[in-house]
Amino acid sequence: MSIFGVDIASGSPGSRRAPSYSLVVLEGDATALHHMISRHKLIRMIRERQPEIVAMDNVHELAQSHRDLINLLRRLPPSTKLVQVTGGERPESLVRLARWNGITFDRTKPLEEAEASARLAARGVGAVVSAFEDKTLIKVSRRRSLGRGGWSQNRYTRKIHGAVMALAREVEKQLREAGLEYSLRAVEGLGGFTRAEFVVEASRDKVHINPGYSVDAQLKMQSIERPALQYKPLLHRRGYIIVGLDPGTTTGIAALNLRGELVDLISSRAMSSSDVIEWIAARGRSLIVATDVSPTPGAVEKVKRAFNAVLFSPGADMAGEEKIALGRELGYKNDHERDALAAALAAFRKYKNKFIQVEKKAPAEVDPDEIKALVVRGYSIENAIAEFSHPPPAEGRPAAPAPPAPDPDTAALRQHIQQLSEQVKTLRTYVDELQAQLAKKDADLQKANVRLDRLKDKTSREIKRDHEIRIRDKEIVRLRSILRSERKYTKKLKKNAVARKKAERIEEVKGLRRLKPVAAFSKEAVLAAAERYSLAEGDLVLLEDSSGGGKSTAEMFRERGVAAIVAEGEMAQAMQEYFLDLGLPVFTSAEIAVQRIDSLPFIRPEELEAARERWEVQQKARQARLEAEKLESLFQDYKAERMKEEKRKKRMGQKEMVGEGYD
Repeated sequence: MSIFGVDIASGSPGSRRAPSYSLVVLEGDATALHHMISRHKLIRMIRERQPEIVAMDNVHELAQSHRDLINLLRRLPPSTKLVQVTGGERPESLVRLARWNGITFDRTKPLEEAEASARLAARGVGAVVSAFEDKTLIKVSRRRSLGRGGWSQNRYTRKIHGAVMALAREVEKQLREAGLEYSLRAVEGLGGFTRAEFVVEASRDKVHINPGYSVDAQLKMQSIERPALQYKPLLHRRGYIIVGLDPGTTTGIAALNLRGELVDLISSRAMSSSDVIEWIAARGRSLIVATDVSPTPGAVEKVKRAFNAVLFSPGADMAGEEKIALGRELGYKNDHERDALAAALAAFRKYKNKFIQVEKKAPAEVDPDEIKALVVRGYSIENAIAEFSHPPPAEGRPAAPAPPAPDPDTAALRQHIQQLSEQVKTLRTYVDELQAQLAKKDADLQKANVRLDRLKDKTSREIKRDHEIRIRDKEIVRLRSILRSERKYTKKLKKNAVARKKAERIEEVKGLRRLKPVAAFSKEAVLAAAERYSLAEGDLVLLEDSSGGGKSTAEMFRERGVAAIVAEGEMAQAMQEYFLDLGLPVFTSAEIAVQRIDSLPFIRPEELEAARERWEVQQKARQARLEAEKLESLFQDYKAERMKEEKRKKRMGQKEMVGEGYD
């Protein structure tokens, strides 16, 4: 069974903004959600999939006006019912209906509201919107215009009118073969019919004639519109029911029919007495109101009086084991539903044998449930049957007076005695069952203890094994991490080794000297090159960017025993002087041409030797200049000291001469 639940998500049919809808598709246990779909797409999906029910809380959300709604209903498949779950002329609140049926949803979410509508319709809640009578109109007419006429106008007219009449005769034949009642109104023309209209006394889905057209005639079908919309209940549930009630903060209600079949079961918080009465009335005529406790709660008495029903009370609180045993077959979700269901089943069990007798003795023309209702209210089976089967009086003889109704007090005492007898039988049976169950449980307990000991040993072994497995799994994870790191490092080394071998092969073949590149004049670049190319003593370095740098970076080259540096770009003068102080040759790419083979830098050995010789000459000249400057500095210092000494002696001589003058 396929059910579409629909709710408007945004906009409205009467606004400028086109409305969007939320759609929930129920197919058995499967649920499909579609959010924010257009009205056109919704109608297309309904026509393609042809669900049995399209459920909404308000059908006018689909159309701007009554006429638009009628046109929409004409477009729906004949087998699809449009259901307004909130009811017909006097709609009920969707929230209240959902609460009565144990469905919860968020009113602010259109998808949840659409799903609630679908689930209510699946339970038979709501009214089918009927816009058409159970009659179908079939129109047969010409497809072509007769035109202005000419020499062959009459022959052309007879041809078209004959086609209309032939098609009308074919429709009439199919209606007769299908056994459908109809009336025909045909307008005669030249050589046939100008048009023909059939009114079939059947709904559109029962008239299996396909609309269409031929060359000269066409056939159209449509349902005949009602003067106003009608709302027909989707499902009638007005038979007698047995109600089990568990009142409280959370109310549990169970409804059974008189055959012991579950009609509905619900538990809901904060249900008022009026809500409970409305829920029960929606499911049938309450014959018995049952409780599982004694004395009877006031809420149960109130519901019983509202329906003028017969009260069932067990005389003492029902045991939990008995409730579980009673409700296990039909199933329940919580303790409140279990208690309500157990009360209803206990009441049914009390009258079950009499109900079976009624089924056997009831006349065919009498509804057995009506006889059962009188039996529950204190009638004997024979008197109850007699209430519905009075023989007609013989002619000339007055009718026999009806048997007097039983005295209410006597009927109540008789009913109470019967309840007590049934209760005693039930309790005795229950005691025997409990004793048998107790013996069985003792044997089961002994077996369970033996099995428990075995399981304890097995569990301890499994726990120890699981612990060892966890330790080993952690060790495997750690080793795998190390293995990944080692593989990455090995891959890197292999790559460097390949590059090194390639460079060595080029050196051997072409007689060149390899340079090991350093990307920048920085510590990080030197360390990266040392790790990648294994900078060692005697290596030649290509400094690809010689700007920046510092003395500590220069020291790193000397510490690794680099033989010479070929610098690209302009190096600071201070750093050039510092490299000279370190005795580390630095050549520019202008002095030595750098060749790149397979992205590896090389230089010619003879150019390196020539540059090294020039550097050594410059270094010797620089050393000589530095020595001369050092000697000149010493000479100037000595000269300055001599001049200071002479000035000091001169001042001392003047002081002595002044002293002798005073003497």
